[in-house]
Formats: sequence, C-alpha cells, structure tokens
Amino acid sequence: MTAISLTDQLYAGIQLTRPLLRNITARVEYDLAGTGITVGQRAILEALLSMGEASAPQITAHLDVSRQFVGREIKALHEDGKLERVENPRHRASKRYRLSQEARAIITAIRSREACEIAAFSKRFSAEEIQGFYKILSTLNREFSQIQIRQNNENI
Repeated sequence: MTAISLTDQLYAGIQLTRPLLRNITARVEYDLAGTGITVGQRAILEALLSMGEASAPQITAHLDVSRQFVGREIKALHEDGKLERVENPRHRASKRYRLSQEARAIITAIRSREACEIAAFSKRFSAEEIQGFYKILSTLNREFSQIQIRQNNENI
C-alpha cells in the first residue's frame, strides 16, 4: 500500500468539509425538531448568547454571513418574540438585539446538551489532536476568506 502524502491527506480532509457540513446541518436540524428554531436562527441565538447585545452588522461580522441572511433571521426571531430590540446608543436609526428570556433558555439548553455530547466525543482524541484540528480549520477558514476578500476588492 502506498503512503499518502501529507499534501494529499490535507486535500482529502478539505474535500470532507462539504459532506461534513451537510451532516452537521442535518444533525442540528434533527436536534432542533420541536423547538421552533431553525438552523439559521440557532446561529443568531448562539451569537447573541456570546455577544450579549449586538446590532445586525455586528452579528453579520461575528458569523461571517450575509446581511440579508441576518436580516431575515432577526426579523423572524423578533416577530416570534425570541429577540428584544433595544436602542443603539451609537446610532439612533440602528437597533441592537438581545435574547428574550425564552430564547436564552432555549439556546442555553441546546448548548448544554451539545457540550455534553462534544465532551464525550472529544475523549477519542488527544489534546494535541484537537488543537491541531482547530489550528488547521482556523487557518483554512482565514485563507479561504482572504481569497473572497481579494475577489470582492477586484470587482470594485
């Protein structure tokens, strides 16, 4: 059997991200069944759980997603009573959002369950493996996002 080069292993790992993202999304959808929360809304709730209170542009930057996506999800969550809209001391026209008590309870329960599952899963790996995994994914994300930034700047 021929040993696969590190470059080929890295490339194969990158190729796994597409099915991995589909599988993660499917699992999150399954776990959210009955909560009334979508995968996209979950992302917004989790962001606000860590940020406390934020404007739509701040949430957009935090999640590295489109303004349109954040706008749609915020609107739906606000209409459903999951988000509270508060004055933005920096910009009168721009509002800030924070979790309602109900939404905080929902996302806290979701994160608590996930943390237990991830803690159990993490026992399969050494600290060095997990740190390496995080380092590679962070670097890949940063490098690929730089490509997008360069392309956007070229189109201006």
